[in-house]
Amino acid sequence: MQPQSLAFFCSNACPGDIILQAQDWANARNPNTTPIIGGFHTPLEREVLRILLRNAAPLLYVLSSSTDKWKNRRDIDHAAITRAIQNGNLTLITPFEAKPTPATAQTAAKCNDHILSQTNTILIAHASQTGKTEQLARTARAQGKTLYTFPSP
Repeated sequence: MQPQSLAFFCSNACPGDIILQAQDWANARNPNTTPIIGGFHTPLEREVLRILLRNAAPLLYVLSSSTDKWKNRRDIDHAAITRAIQNGNLTLITPFEAKPTPATAQTAAKCNDHILSQTNTILIAHASQTGKTEQLARTARAQGKTLYTFPSP
């Protein structure tokens, strides 16, 4: 377990005020802040990843496929990921075997469960009612995890 890390999650869709708060929060991260662990699947999670990479914040990137499959993703900055790995700011983690595993909704769920198993503190920027992120929050709470969120109407 990574007791000093903070997991970051957000639903696929979220209000604009949450997007701005998440961007501000990510912009405040730097090489000396708590490592952020996440799968970075949703649009806001990917935006936060982009900012964290730019700020050289420590990251634990949990892949929803085997470790070599991230190179096939079109929605991330491969050069920034490679630089962060080389600089020691980013560690790639996967709960899957080395054999190629396609990323699916099921593997993303397994990835999120793995993230929960690696930390006790979770920031959920936004959880849509009855969505997967809300269920993840309920699971985390049942496991005794500490949950944070951004204030929003």
